[in-house]
Amino acid sequence: VLEWDGHDAVTAEDVPAACAKLARGAFELVLCDVNMPGGSGLDFVEHALAADSDLAVVMVTGVDDPKLAAVALGLGAYGYMVKPFRVSELTIAVGNALRRRGLEIENRSYREHLEQVVLDRTRALRTAVGDLERKEWELRASREETIRRLARAAESRDQETGLHIERVSRYSTLLAGRLGLDPERCELI
Repeated sequence: VLEWDGHDAVTAEDVPAACAKLARGAFELVLCDVNMPGGSGLDFVEHALAADSDLAVVMVTGVDDPKLAAVALGLGAYGYMVKPFRVSELTIAVGNALRRRGLEIENRSYREHLEQVVLDRTRALRTAVGDLERKEWELRASREETIRRLARAAESRDQETGLHIERVSRYSTLLAGRLGLDPERCELI
């Protein structure tokens, strides 16, 4: 039925053979029963998904048990079909499982891309903030140097005027601090 529907199909006679085939090849989908020769189908599903988390699994079984279906779905199976089934049910279940698998892979890829974009932009933002902080420090140093040079220029004309400017600057800083202004504002004053 699956080959007729355009899929490549590989079969295994028991759980060990299925595990060996999974280890040797890349598969998109696994159909398995709850009761399999050589082991539990649920254990096989757990093993298969641990080996390849992108694998789509559909359980096809004669066991019509909602609790067992919930366990299979909880392990990561995409579907749980009860035998006997119609061919259309199988092709729909396989098609849906493969579409879901594709969407989950695409979604994960998109999330990884978004995470990388966020990391890149965060890195760029940190660089920009560092540049701004450096420019702010350079501007502050330049402003202080300009004020000192102006004070020296005034002092060179008159020693008393230069010392007066220094005293007024210190008094202003002291008074601003006593008024409770933050240290940056006091320095600016």
